[in-house]
Amino acid sequence: MKLNYLVFFEKFNLLSLDVVTGACAGMCFFADLMKVNLSWKIYLLLALAVWSIYTFDHLLDARKVKGKALSHRHRFHQDHFTLLLGLLFLAVISGFVLALWFLPSLRMFGSGLGLAFLIVLSMAILRIAGKKTAAVKEFSTALFYVAGLVLIPLLNIDLSFSSNYWMFFLGAYFLLAWYNLVFLSYSDSEQDFAEGQESIVTVLGIEKTRKLLWSLTIIGLFYLVVLFLILPSFYHVYTLIWGLMLLMHILSFVEFPGTNNLKTRKRLELAFTLPLLLLFF
Repeated sequence: MKLNYLVFFEKFNLLSLDVVTGACAGMCFFADLMKVNLSWKIYLLLALAVWSIYTFDHLLDARKVKGKALSHRHRFHQDHFTLLLGLLFLAVISGFVLALWFLPSLRMFGSGLGLAFLIVLSMAILRIAGKKTAAVKEFSTALFYVAGLVLIPLLNIDLSFSSNYWMFFLGAYFLLAWYNLVFLSYSDSEQDFAEGQESIVTVLGIEKTRKLLWSLTIIGLFYLVVLFLILPSFYHVYTLIWGLMLLMHILSFVEFPGTNNLKTRKRLELAFTLPLLLLFF
């Protein structure tokens, strides 16, 4: 039974479904903050968009690797390249059609399409530039990730019922997303060096990346204290959830490499689903 669970989790992670779940939970976080009620259809569109972008990126990485990939993720995308490419094409077409059907206004459709274009353009520029811009890949990914979470809630916000306190969590969520991506690059650095993949670690080196993670840790803990001190008590539940997400990342970083990679990824996956706790309040 335990073996089946581990196999399921590994496939769930390799297919980037953990990222999809975390993204939907993140949009739920901001929608609740902004007092916006979103249909399940919006979450479905976000899920299709996030899965398509991440799968497209992983397929490009797998294609770039010469020979058999060392990492499980790249090898999985090599072994199932044709199938995943077909599913990616289906997801993109389905997402486009469903967006036209589900989204209530051309403003939302145009904004979503514009953001998707900027993401693809950014990915193309980073790949063409190669090592020169590899150090900013995690930064730009975190920036677009947060933009994707807040876009639809922001377009539906009613300023007469919502305060501006949600803005404090934009920086907080960006910091967390960047921390996550830098740490994952740090934990996969040996495989990236061996496969010739470009990331922040291959540019800055392991020691400087480690110092960056410690800096993000200190900034994150300081910001956590600031949020508890300056925000009204009503918003403490959001601060607490974000703080738990941050602490789970810090714990994973401090323990690394004392814990195995699978355990670390399970913890980080769980961290990004914590905003779903808001459904019970």
